[in-house]
Amino acid sequence: MKNTAIRRLSPAQLRFCQKKRMNREIVTLAVFAARWFLTEDMYYTDSFRRQKCLEKLRELLGGPDRPGLLQKKMNREMDGILDRLKADFPDLRYLDQLIFTHAAAGLTNDLSSRLAGLSSARAVSVLKSRLRERILRSGSPYTEEYLVLLPSKGCRFGEEMLYLHNLKYRTSWKQ
Repeated sequence: MKNTAIRRLSPAQLRFCQKKRMNREIVTLAVFAARWFLTEDMYYTDSFRRQKCLEKLRELLGGPDRPGLLQKKMNREMDGILDRLKADFPDLRYLDQLIFTHAAAGLTNDLSSRLAGLSSARAVSVLKSRLRERILRSGSPYTEEYLVLLPSKGCRFGEEMLYLHNLKYRTSWKQ
């Protein structure tokens, strides 16, 4: 039914709807970028700029003190998966839930550790492994759903981003 409604839209209406959806998806990134450039324009110190940017990132992706937009959107878009996770594991720590959402979103262990305030990427890996084992042993009807979001191997998004930014794999486009 939804496809039929879209086909009836004029090309201009369709592009407007697509633009609106795209704006919703990138608005938080745009706000972050605007704040970053503002800190540069105001000649703030690096430590102050880092603090402000980390606060904004944690507002978007969650941090050790509170959930971010990522967690709220994930719960809303995935039929209350975080509520179900908490119901299946009542003693689940907030930190474990945060790491779960970061893994599901495809963040690297390093990025997740920095956002969560953990000591290293290895600490995130250990938390993910323990949570995965706990989910496997639980007998929850949502076990398979949880495990899909908490892969045993590092996420492709993170690996691809690391690959793209690693200089030894770059080739010069000018020959």
